[in-house]
Amino acid sequence: MAQSDEAQVVFKAPENAKKSKYFLTGKVIFFETGEPLPGVSVHIDGFFTGINTDANGQYFVSLDSGRHRIAFRHFGKQGKIYQVDLYGDGVLDTELTGLQFELDMFTLRSEEREMIVKSPITGVTKMNIDEIKLVPTLLGEPDVFNVLQAMPGVTSVGEGSAGLNIRGGQADQNLILMNEAIVLSNSHALGFLSSFNGDVVQNFTLYKGAVPSNFGGRSASALNIEMRKGDKETWKGSVSLGTGVSKLMLEGPLVKEKTGLIAAARRSNANWLLRQVDNTDVRASDIRFHDLYLGVSHQFSQKNNLDLNILNTGDYFKFSNNFGFEWNNFVSSITSRNLITDDFSLVGMAAYGSFNNGFFEPSDIDPSIVKNGLYYYQGKISGLWTLDKAVLQGGIEGVLYQMRPEKLEPFTPQSGIQPQSIQKQKGLEWAPFVSTEWTPNENFTLMAGLRYSMYQQMAPDTVFLYEEGLPISTSTQTGYEFFENGKIVGYKGLEPRFSLRYTWDKVNTFKAGFAVLNQYLQTISNATGPTPIDLWQLSTTYILPQRSQNYSVGYFRSLKENKWTASLEGFFRTTKNQLEYRDFADLFLNRQLETELIQGQGMAFGAELMIQKNIGSVTGWLAYTFSRSLIRTVSPFREIQVNGGDWFPTNFDRPHVLSLVTSFHLGNQRDFNINVNYSTGRPVTGLYSNYVVGGVFVPNFGDRNQFRIPNYFRIDLSYLANGPVRAWDDKINISVYNLLGRRNAYSVFFQRDGQLQRLVPYQLAILGAAFPSITYTVNFSSK
Repeated sequence: MAQSDEAQVVFKAPENAKKSKYFLTGKVIFFETGEPLPGVSVHIDGFFTGINTDANGQYFVSLDSGRHRIAFRHFGKQGKIYQVDLYGDGVLDTELTGLQFELDMFTLRSEEREMIVKSPITGVTKMNIDEIKLVPTLLGEPDVFNVLQAMPGVTSVGEGSAGLNIRGGQADQNLILMNEAIVLSNSHALGFLSSFNGDVVQNFTLYKGAVPSNFGGRSASALNIEMRKGDKETWKGSVSLGTGVSKLMLEGPLVKEKTGLIAAARRSNANWLLRQVDNTDVRASDIRFHDLYLGVSHQFSQKNNLDLNILNTGDYFKFSNNFGFEWNNFVSSITSRNLITDDFSLVGMAAYGSFNNGFFEPSDIDPSIVKNGLYYYQGKISGLWTLDKAVLQGGIEGVLYQMRPEKLEPFTPQSGIQPQSIQKQKGLEWAPFVSTEWTPNENFTLMAGLRYSMYQQMAPDTVFLYEEGLPISTSTQTGYEFFENGKIVGYKGLEPRFSLRYTWDKVNTFKAGFAVLNQYLQTISNATGPTPIDLWQLSTTYILPQRSQNYSVGYFRSLKENKWTASLEGFFRTTKNQLEYRDFADLFLNRQLETELIQGQGMAFGAELMIQKNIGSVTGWLAYTFSRSLIRTVSPFREIQVNGGDWFPTNFDRPHVLSLVTSFHLGNQRDFNINVNYSTGRPVTGLYSNYVVGGVFVPNFGDRNQFRIPNYFRIDLSYLANGPVRAWDDKINISVYNLLGRRNAYSVFFQRDGQLQRLVPYQLAILGAAFPSITYTVNFSSK
């Protein structure tokens, strides 16, 4: 839109009511239908503010008094720009029209690129659902976690593993939130998909640098996924049928203009794909998952809102008749948002979460299942003060964790397994926090925050005692002490957070950040990568909390009037008390886990480069990450040290990761998308040599994680377009995951050669073929 097309609007206040800041609010509707437009991005003075319209098309922003250039942008709509003279609170409503012509110009407004100048926080990635849909994924599902792995600094152990590794951190070092409520399990199908249905996701924000002080409890990053609110004006929904997934979504007003509901259900129907594989074990396997989401939002007034969110997910996986996993997750939260005065808002949130999992072996002589899990109660209240040149935030958060007993049970009535049960811990974590964001001028912003976290392990529990001067082991146990009530052990620590942004000539920006984070809840796994049956473990007398120090710097540049953007960021993190496992560790159904663990020092460092094309018929980004993740064990007893106490790569150390995401916008709402992924193979412990003793080959394994599996390479494609029935609002998504059918290695294992009886290496690939999928979606509305 040309400068001459900008509408001019003036808002004035009475002479005796002049202030340095005023509120601007309004509603955005779609001109052709008159319906409110959710997800419209609001740009202030050329930069994205981090504000989108809600499900009712409404927005709310606090601005300095004076003249502002305000733009409203939405995917597939003609943007609107206003020149606003704001000298009093105002209401600015607008209408956006659809782009009905063949597109020769497309704007990709990745919110990370738009936020880089205004936000002082380093390492922020933010995207909305329209951008997520443009990245090809398995089964054609728009997926937050798969998109994140195409961004710099984010990877995973490999296909078939749950969780993300962010800037060289473990999967359990990431705080995953749904509307700020903790999510303990976030994956489907062994990590191939996340548990968040794209139909109800609004956007996500990942903090991988200087994490704000209102987030805590993990030592690497924080990811907050915001869910959509139900429409308060019109009932509408969608039905999707696909070769891998089927979905149903419905939203509308329970009380018009007051209460909105949104509900979605998703289930897998991918087992028929397994039946097409030649391998007998694969054909006999079974994979199922589902998720259900319910959101209710009620608006008491313009200043008071209440939101209810419920997520339930479940998975079942069985490999032939050998072994299997089953797990389910439940998250619920209620949030009250209140604008108390023109300058002060208050947000309160209460949440409950539960996670259960099981590992079963159906083919043994005595079929068995091992179950474990935990549940939690979370509460958080925070206040936000908006001043002339600063924003102040303060509050307090608390989480009570209760671990469920770990149980061994018969899997069938005929099994001879004797049931066993081990009681687990309970812990309370709470933390007050405060932060300020100071902007003395448009070129400089400073953010400073402080969080003081406190934790205590609570009774009942048994603490085993060990002989001093010797390694902790069952053979050095001298007794035990049972605590029936009260506190068993406690930890605490200050967590300062700092970040700054300096911009010169409106094109170049420099950022730097520092954050200290404490972590009192960790996972324990007997696999090289995270799995659904990993044990959540609270800090105890012997398992100390992690404490990390995170440093980051970044340079950002806008090119050709923001047509291109580029960034280069560096990071360095040290971690104390990071868990590692002793050789041949026995982890499940173990009352004395401390005898199988050893804590050490972690170190991660690297650089991230991202080049993004935002405007044109071809958009996308190229992301390259160099990172190292190392660990060394710290113990005065050499016999339990790993690799002699030297630094060695973690299981998720992948030095080079390259991603290319490209979208070709063909016009008439048709998009062809390509996703290319390359990364260094992860470390493994390999066979160094074989030697013969008495005519028998004896393997000699090298130091831990001194070898690597082959490098990873994958290409995905997708095509998004309007459906074939013109009378319907229908869409079609055709995608191919792993186009080249590469048998990318997940792991390397060793088996004895049939004739020589020596161990030889074999490569395990989770997906060794191309996986095509088609999804057909019909949208409907009562209007």
